[in-house]
Amino acid sequence: MTKNRKIFYLVFAIFQVVAFIFTLYIEDFSFLTKIYKYIGWFKYITFLGIMLVVTDVVWTWIVSRDTQKEHGALTHELNTLKAKLFDLQEVARKSEATKNPPTV
Repeated sequence: MTKNRKIFYLVFAIFQVVAFIFTLYIEDFSFLTKIYKYIGWFKYITFLGIMLVVTDVVWTWIVSRDTQKEHGALTHELNTLKAKLFDLQEVARKSEATKNPPTV
């Protein structure tokens, strides 16, 4: 996992912990009436949480796509090397057959 990804998950975890702690403080209706004037902020805070989730999904999709491309390129390179090795073995067999003809 890259350093940027670890930092992102740290921010995401902090967001989740703060949200959890906030829900622990909501024990009675009087607390809710005190924070009524800050309700507008909750829209932006929850939007931030949604954006963090969307960012993680997109980031995971991009990494997965890049990994699949790299895997395809490595598979192609491996197949090319196998084909070259097979060709070299065939040439070696043919040259060996011309040097030492089979005796019957």
